[in-house]
Amino acid sequence: MMDLYNGWFQKNGGCGYVLKPAVMREEISYFSANTKDVLPDVSPQSLHIRIISGQNLPKPQGSGAKGDITDPYVTIEIFGIPADCAEEKTKTINNNGYNPIFDESFEFQINLPELALIRFAVLDDDYIGDEFIGQCTIPFECMETGYRHIRLLSFTGDELPGSTLFVHIAITNRRGGGKGSKRGLKSSRTHKQESISVKNTGIKCIDETFKSAVGPLKEGLELRDSVHNALMSFKDICGLQPIANIKQGVRLLASRVINTSGDQFSMFLKGMYPHLEYRGSQFMLPDLVKKAMISFNELVANCKTLIENADGIILKLNNCQSMGLQWHDELESLCSQSGLKGKKITKAIEHFAWNVRMLRGQSDLLQQAKKDCSEDVRQIKEAGILMGLLKDTGSSV
Repeated sequence: MMDLYNGWFQKNGGCGYVLKPAVMREEISYFSANTKDVLPDVSPQSLHIRIISGQNLPKPQGSGAKGDITDPYVTIEIFGIPADCAEEKTKTINNNGYNPIFDESFEFQINLPELALIRFAVLDDDYIGDEFIGQCTIPFECMETGYRHIRLLSFTGDELPGSTLFVHIAITNRRGGGKGSKRGLKSSRTHKQESISVKNTGIKCIDETFKSAVGPLKEGLELRDSVHNALMSFKDICGLQPIANIKQGVRLLASRVINTSGDQFSMFLKGMYPHLEYRGSQFMLPDLVKKAMISFNELVANCKTLIENADGIILKLNNCQSMGLQWHDELESLCSQSGLKGKKITKAIEHFAWNVRMLRGQSDLLQQAKKDCSEDVRQIKEAGILMGLLKDTGSSV
């Protein structure tokens, strides 16, 4: 248990206080640790962990004969709300504690990232008794992506000299890409519709206030989905993993373009947004390059639409939230006036809190999507210049 406590307080360097998540400390909150539903203003994440290898793994403390060699395996545990708790383990590597190669990948869905802890533990499969070798517990929000060495700690919390796990970490939004089955697509659509649902309180004036946000909520979700789907389609056509960044896709596309017929292609700016054109006959283009070029331009067009329309939608959502909050102090009296009693009052208060936090969450998600789109456009320009497609940001190549 102390492993988890010590890991949790890595957030603040091991001193002072660690704030509870916003969903638990705000006056108007909608939170139940045991819920299986989506949280109204929390964006679930997918955690991708690849355990590559270990280095200098000692024998378990108290191990007998000096000649014993460890048979290590790694467990990954997720601690958080019940919906997030999970455990996976690698295969056992026999007779190799010096540099065992595991090379196994795992994926975890994290519904409340602010509360999640990830615990890596190395155990000896051949030892009778306490098989523990070392561990490291890291808060989800402190996880760094990319290739990393995780330093292992003993059961007393002391660092084991030279003992590490070599891993690759990637974090994506839930349902972060790739081709899904029809069932998966249906489930995804249902999940998204639930995340923007306006719940009835049974109080007419409050319900009418929140229903005015239905249009902007749907519009904002469609904008984010259009960009997300265009980005996943572009990566898929380029043969990239969903976790790859946009710059990798542009570099790959540029190399294909240059190898096909570099002097016939040009990337230029329409306003502030890059556009790729082919000046020769479309029939001369390989299908893969043609599809990638069309997908690229669709992605930029969707980013442009979101960037230009996001502020107006965010303003409508924030105004609706502010109007709804005006009813907060009178909520109990309004429940009585509407004839609500007992569990219906509790349900009305829960639905009111859901609506307020959902509006705030969707506003924040759209604001973040706008920032992400702006960053994608910047990376596209930078990659275009580096690859020689966009030589002058003011004219065609």
